[in-house]
Amino acid sequence: MDEERWKAWWGEREVVLTVTEFHLLAALLRVPGKVFTRDEVMTRVYDDGVVSDRTIDSHVRRVRQKFAVAGGEVIETVHGLGYRLAIP
Repeated sequence: MDEERWKAWWGEREVVLTVTEFHLLAALLRVPGKVFTRDEVMTRVYDDGVVSDRTIDSHVRRVRQKFAVAGGEVIETVHGLGYRLAIP
């Protein structure tokens, strides 16, 4: 992931993300292994920090789908807690 150029890759394949999806992935990458609650994701991804839990789930689902097309898995669900960067 290149935050200065706003680009993400899986291997050699570029994965095109929306601004929100990019911020979500960047937040997870900054602290590998940390489990982020939905509230933590909200405060790190959204300026006002006020969105529905389902909105976070939708963004996570779309990021997963985009990376799956490229052959990767980047976000892991920790049931009952939240999300973390999937470590291969």
